[in-house]
Amino acid sequence: MTPSSNVSLDALPLLCEGVDIKSLNITPEEGFLLSRIDGHLRVRHLVTMTGMPQEQALKLIQNLLDKKAIILHQPKPAPADKAEAKTASEATVRLVINLKAIPAGKDFEDFVDKLLNVLNRIDYYSLLGIERNAGLAEIKKAYRKMSKVFHPDRYFQKVSPEFRRKLQNVFKQVNIAYQVLTDDERRKSYAAQLQEKGVESAGEELKLEVTRKIYSGPKLKLGLTEDRAKAKEEKLRRMFARVKDSPLQEHLQKSERLYQLAMEEVRRKNFASAKINLKLAIQLDPTGGKKYQEELARIDQIEKSAAAELVFEEGRAAEESGEYQKASRCYADCLKQDPNNKKYIASQARVMIKYLNNFEKGRGLLLQLLETDAKNAEYYYLLGLAYKGLEQKRAAEVQFQKALELDAKHKEAQKELKALR
Repeated sequence: MTPSSNVSLDALPLLCEGVDIKSLNITPEEGFLLSRIDGHLRVRHLVTMTGMPQEQALKLIQNLLDKKAIILHQPKPAPADKAEAKTASEATVRLVINLKAIPAGKDFEDFVDKLLNVLNRIDYYSLLGIERNAGLAEIKKAYRKMSKVFHPDRYFQKVSPEFRRKLQNVFKQVNIAYQVLTDDERRKSYAAQLQEKGVESAGEELKLEVTRKIYSGPKLKLGLTEDRAKAKEEKLRRMFARVKDSPLQEHLQKSERLYQLAMEEVRRKNFASAKINLKLAIQLDPTGGKKYQEELARIDQIEKSAAAELVFEEGRAAEESGEYQKASRCYADCLKQDPNNKKYIASQARVMIKYLNNFEKGRGLLLQLLETDAKNAEYYYLLGLAYKGLEQKRAAEVQFQKALELDAKHKEAQKELKALR
């Protein structure tokens, strides 16, 4: 048995008081781990934050133990009968809850109550109704299906506030499952945790990582509140100040090493960890602040784009289920994050013209698209529908003809042009 295998993933690392860090010959990687130990994160959390292979991260923790820089608070082992009860409980979940056969009406309310009682004992794959080897397209399809069933706005003014809150709790878990399973690194981590700890304990740190501002209509927002985010930022600021004034600075190889670590985190899509590294780099080397600030801005934009994509998927699900007002709100939220995204503009224009009869606004969006992409038959077809709705027959004919020039097999354009003539 290697020394690192003695380190429990459930252990809580604590800094040793009064230790001269400079005298311990701390490596940059060990220093990186050391700077994240705050008395709250367990070993498994630190392993996830580093993005390193588990064995490598555990070896670094063992090194810090050997150098007496930290100690590990060991958790109490779970009783054997509790593990047996858990196995029986999970078997019961599989028998009681069938997410592939969701009832309607009053039976649906009873179903939601049962689901809430066992929600934390259903793994993300079962929650979305997919196999563990499901591909990205299958996961997205399952997410859209679940959105249609559990999104609170689908039942607006049709259910009690209490039942709406229950739906919010289920839908939040569905969103977390979707975000974890569509990210390769998070999915691998979740699969490993499932095997190691079972359903109830797996993914706790992943939930914290992926919980963000998720829109469920114009007012419902799930995720961290602004106050908690500010408190977290202040905690980071104090941590950076301690590191800057400590001998650990010499062993982090200044800011460039942290910058490289941040870039590695970006490649793994661990944006929160990447920003921590960059902020620490700025504290250690203010002269390089401009480069790091630009990189922070870039990461913020990547995060916003990821959040916008999640809202876009929600809009698609709403559009497919006939909730066009909600779909339009989702697409509008996407455009606030990325105003020049062709996919978002086209989707908003389509809903405006085909379903909401807002022909003038839809026309304006399509003209904006055609300024940069004049060879898209679908844009001309939709523009023709807009002119038809505005009772400009000749202009509509011209647009349908342009659509057919670009795509002679465009059936909808053929049908509309024939009807006008």
